[in-house]
Amino acid sequence: MSILVFSLSNCRVDPKLTDRYGADVAWTSEKNLQLYLNSFYPLIGQSYYTSAVEMDAYADLLKMNTPVDNVNQAIFGSVTISPSNNMLGNWDWGYSWVKNCNEFLEGLEKYGGDLPADAVARAGAEVKWFRAYVYFEMAKRYGATLLLKDKLTMDPNFKLGTPDECWNFIEKDLDSAAAHLPVTVLAGEKGKLTKGAAYGLKARAMLYAKRWKKASDAVEALDALKQYDLYPNYGELFTLRRAGNEVNKESIVEFGFSSPDFGYSFDYFYCPPGDKGYAQVSPTENLVGAYQMADGTDFSWDNATMAAKPYEGREPRFYASVLYNGAAWKGRTVETFEGGVDGFAFGGGTTCTGYYMRKLFDGSKKTQTDGFLPGDLTYYFMRYAEVLLIYAEAMAEQGSIDKALTALNKVRARAGFTTPVTAGSKDEFMRLLRHERMVELAFEGHRFWDLRRWGLAKTVLNNTNCTGIKITKTGTDWNYEKIDCDNGKKRVYPEKYDRFPIPTVEIQRNPLCEQFPEWK
Repeated sequence: MSILVFSLSNCRVDPKLTDRYGADVAWTSEKNLQLYLNSFYPLIGQSYYTSAVEMDAYADLLKMNTPVDNVNQAIFGSVTISPSNNMLGNWDWGYSWVKNCNEFLEGLEKYGGDLPADAVARAGAEVKWFRAYVYFEMAKRYGATLLLKDKLTMDPNFKLGTPDECWNFIEKDLDSAAAHLPVTVLAGEKGKLTKGAAYGLKARAMLYAKRWKKASDAVEALDALKQYDLYPNYGELFTLRRAGNEVNKESIVEFGFSSPDFGYSFDYFYCPPGDKGYAQVSPTENLVGAYQMADGTDFSWDNATMAAKPYEGREPRFYASVLYNGAAWKGRTVETFEGGVDGFAFGGGTTCTGYYMRKLFDGSKKTQTDGFLPGDLTYYFMRYAEVLLIYAEAMAEQGSIDKALTALNKVRARAGFTTPVTAGSKDEFMRLLRHERMVELAFEGHRFWDLRRWGLAKTVLNNTNCTGIKITKTGTDWNYEKIDCDNGKKRVYPEKYDRFPIPTVEIQRNPLCEQFPEWK
């Protein structure tokens, strides 16, 4: 849903007539080298948060409002994952990008001799970071049992590597990247990869690998750079834009936009009807109910006082993330009650949960009267709050509950909580950690993969339904009714979804590649 506009005027171009340029063209100058490198950066955010929101709709945080939406067809089992059809697969995508990375690295080795040595080292580090990222995205899906390719080859015969071989490969690329990437970049290079990016991605990858010590070590290496901290205000964090030049130590890897020449149309598709948006997605009560009260107590509809005024006295992240009935927004009041301007209905075009997203939207523009322009808020591929939660989980798994709590409570303190949480065991801490990741990282695309790696997806996402709140108004009184926002359908997540199948086409073209037992 990105918008990209190029403008050429008063330019004379005298192209060389050729069907292709030589492989050495990219290596003739540092400028050409940078242009080549730039082709890899769309991997980390060119569609803003569109794919992240979709992933959270595969989980229990968001619900696509149109019943026939592709995500709904998948979560209810109308369309199922198989070796020949996988809506969440990325096998061909992954190996195409691995090939692109390998082509770059081989070209750099072959033709980079005339370029400055530091430019060559940094360029190789950037592309190894991207290769590690691609393999990590595949490992999430296929259980880190992959065809590890670090050289170009036309030979289709590759044996599947073991999980250890895969994670070792990813770790090696990220260690190499960390060794040669700069600690900081110049203002004109904002968004380029740094050492912090390498340590941060390594921490994330090692968390999935269950290599707890290596995950926590990577976070400690990142902290030793003394470049990162939490942004003071959670809500303001998601309203920053590259053009503002704000100091933001929370951003570790980001993708910047510039409106109108290079922007996105995210708001147009997801904003509520009162904003003149298409209202394609809504937060579930499963998520909304998880936002605590400002004093840290859990919200409950069974508490008569809370239920009478359910959207008062909640923690600040709730108000920064969710549009609810009565919320002030774009100079108006949100109406999610039945018959309100933002409506409530099943069938699409309006919420079926009683809520809309607020986080990730640009609330400074009155789109209901002025219309939509391409958006330009910053996309965060990785931010320091996630790194703290990675460290908390990794330390808990190593038995250091005190250090885990310190990291967790730092995230909660930024959210406005003044009383630290405590835990007497790893199990007790993990309940706190899972809750915190659910709320802090909402709409950022982590929830589905978190449930899966924790082994919880087959219970949380199978034979269940998500809930919403149907609000009706009688005079000045409000009635809140918890409803099944899945409209009677049950969600489907078979246990074998914990590892996606190798595509049929790979099995057919590679005699050394054998399908996983659960998918035969």
